[in-house]
Parts: sequence; structure tokens; C-alpha cells
Amino acid sequence: MAQLQDNYVENIDDESSYEIIEWNEFCISESDQENSSAESEPQENEIESSDTETDDVVLNLFELQLDETLQYGKVAYQKEYANPFEFRAHIKRKNEMKIKDVVKDNVLPFLPAKSLIQFKAVSKDWDLWISSPFLAHKQSCFCHDVSGFFCQSGISPPTFITLNHSAYGVPSPSLDFLPEPVVIRSSCNGLLLCQGYGVANMYYVCNPVNKEWKSLPQPNYYHQIEPALVLAFEPSELNFSAHFEIVCAFKLIDVPIIYFEIYSSKERSWRCSTTSCIELGNSKVKRGFYINGMAYWETSSAKILAFDLKSEFYGILPLPPAPNGVMAYMHGELSYVHAHKSDGNVCTIDVYGGMDMSPKLSVPLKLENVGILTGKCRVLPCVNEDVVAIFAGGVVYSYHLRDQKLEVISMNLDISERYLPYVNSLVSVAP
Repeated sequence: MAQLQDNYVENIDDESSYEIIEWNEFCISESDQENSSAESEPQENEIESSDTETDDVVLNLFELQLDETLQYGKVAYQKEYANPFEFRAHIKRKNEMKIKDVVKDNVLPFLPAKSLIQFKAVSKDWDLWISSPFLAHKQSCFCHDVSGFFCQSGISPPTFITLNHSAYGVPSPSLDFLPEPVVIRSSCNGLLLCQGYGVANMYYVCNPVNKEWKSLPQPNYYHQIEPALVLAFEPSELNFSAHFEIVCAFKLIDVPIIYFEIYSSKERSWRCSTTSCIELGNSKVKRGFYINGMAYWETSSAKILAFDLKSEFYGILPLPPAPNGVMAYMHGELSYVHAHKSDGNVCTIDVYGGMDMSPKLSVPLKLENVGILTGKCRVLPCVNEDVVAIFAGGVVYSYHLRDQKLEVISMNLDISERYLPYVNSLVSVAP
């Protein structure tokens, strides 16, 4: 071993040198084995010769196989990796990092998809990094704010209302990259769940940013004309393949019981849960909402049906006496937001929350851009804790609860039947 250390010292200053070390120098010789055995174990006088011969045969076979595996027992160590105190070329210390490296690693994952696509033109290095699946996965874990709304009425193609024209957007809001015209049923963390208008009523999950999509197998049960579908997708560091689930609350014909059929992208199949709800069997289940492992549906009986996708238990919550509101996630709890017209051009936002859905907040807003309101105020579904979107008089507003700031998002719009919040994400659709 002293000779090995001397060889290392002599060759470490040579930039192009390689150190060739015989494998036998790492092995313990037979004489060393005998000396070590003599020091550690007491000598035994009675040893059968057959055991010694067997040990020799095993040792010879082991050495022969080892020599063949290591190509005659030579191992080369390159000097670049010989010094454990030197950083490799692709690893940069803090004092060696430039501002572009800091931005690439610590800022880009927090930006929306449209901004990232624009930043591909910065350099070839940024283009490769933004196009990699690693950044797409990282960005989906950090970018959760709603960037806009998909709007759709009847069988007309969907449109997209962005909350920031320079930062948010999709290349094809009509979803014409899908094999057939569709209606959007649910949205969750950058993915859309759509249903085709064809005879088969196929389900599709897609991301309109990268135009990736996947068709789902037919469910085992009939989900009715207006299926109560909820798309559940939780971006996380462990969910690199972007697996998702879909749950549909449905009733059989002439059977007043609500069942739950679940699709798993991991299993690539539908299955019906053993849980069923009898209490709300005579109610109509409307569109759903997903947050933190729970699916929620508003029902026609002034109740909220909740379903835990992990335990597959259900619960029933009261619905506030405020029609045409939307469910949202605010201040760490499920909330119900309602907007109604007051005098003149004043629209009041009421926020309910908690297990009893008690009143939490009431904010009157004076809408200057529309003059006197002739229609109703309507809150759009949104999952941002601090932002509420309102549609009134053909204008979409966003109101920041914390800053008490009102902004005009879009004008001269016709009211649509469906508004679904969308997160501008690069997430890929699970295969």
C-alpha cells in the first residue's frame, strides 16, 4: 500500500497521466491470510485434508472468475476523479455562479408556461433546459396560481381569458389538436378533462400548452348526459410521471343512490368504489371541484357532497343560502363565494367558509367601467386564495382581497355557460 501511495504522489502533477494499478495489490495474499488467521484464531490440531483441498478449489475458482470479470485484473483511475476535494466540471460553487445560473435554477421553475417558452430564445443552454422534462416537472410543482379561464357555451369551441396577456396564454385555446370537438368537463393544475361530442362520448385528458393528450377507456357505467366529473391531479416531487385520477358521481336509472366510479392513470382502468351515498339520492349532482385530495360537488338539495379519494369515504356539508356561487379554496379551507348586484353599479362579494359554511367576509365593489349594471354579477370558479374573478356587464374583473385592488381583465364578452380555471403549466400527460 505504501508503493500505491508513492505512485499516486508521483502522478498527481501529470495532467495527462493515468494510474494503472494491478488488482493483485488490492487482494490479500495466501501468506497474509495465514498470518491473519494465526493472529486472530487459535490453531487447531485436527484439520481434515479434504476441507483444505475444497477451500483451495473454491478460492481458485473465485480468483479465476474475478480475473475474467476485471479483464485480467487491471483497474484505471483517471486523475480528474482522484482528488476528492475538487468539484466536478458541471458543479459550480456559490462564488463561481453567475446571475444567469441563479435565474435558470431558482427562478424559471416559478414562471408560467408562456413566459418559459418565450425565454427559450435567450440561449441554447436555456432552450435545452426549458425543453427538458425535469424543468417541466419542477415547474408543475411550484406554479399553482390560476392564469386564466377556459370559457365554453353549448357546442361552440372553447375560448381562453387570460389574467395577464404578457405572461399567460395557450397556443390553441379551441383545443383543435384533439381528434374531435369536445366539451371541457374539469380542470386541475394544468390538465383538462374533456368529453367528445361523438357517439362514443370519449374522454380525453390534455395539456393545451404542449398539446399532449390521452384518450381514456370507456367507463363501466353510464355517466349521464351531463356527467359530474372531477379531475384530480397533485403535482409533487414523487409524482414525476404526472399520474392523475378521475372520479364521477353518478346514479343508475331509477335508483336513488349516488355511486362513485374512479379512473386511475396508473392502472389505466375504471373501477366502482364500494362507497355509495343514499342521503342525497334524489338530488342532482352538479359540476365538481378538487382540492387537497378531496372532490366536492354542489347538489340541487342545497348540500355539498364531499368524497375523499384516498379513503373513499364521503361526507355532506351545508350549502349557504346564496345561489349561483362557486366553491373555492381560501385561507386553508373550503369556501363558497357568491356575488350579487347592489344599488347602481355596486357588486357585493360574500365569502362563506368552515364546516358550517358561516359568513366570513362581505366586500362591496364599485364597478366604474360598466356604468349601471343591467345584468347579474357572477363569480367565476377560482382556486387562488387571494383573488376572486367576477363577471358583470360583459366585463371580467379580478379582485385581490388582501390588497383590496380591482383590475379589469377583459371586456365586451358574452356570458358563457362554463368557466373553468386553468394553471399555465408545462406538465406532461401521463402515458
